[in-house]
Amino acid sequence: MQDDNHSNKSDTSNQPGFLTSLIQGGIRDTMTLWISVLIGTIVGAGVCLYIGAPLIFSLLGGLIVMAVYVIYM
Repeated sequence: MQDDNHSNKSDTSNQPGFLTSLIQGGIRDTMTLWISVLIGTIVGAGVCLYIGAPLIFSLLGGLIVMAVYVIYM
């Protein structure tokens, strides 16, 4: 049974504003990107150590992960 004395409007004072949502999304996406690049670089370093290549090539792993991330976003 519905109470007829109260409206069905919800209180929107707890919802974040546009700028807050934009900043939170930007921080979340940036952190996700850099964590993914870090993981790709670490895996690339492991591969370089395994095959005996210079570690500078491990940065290619991070760049490849970043490129794939940007393509799918």
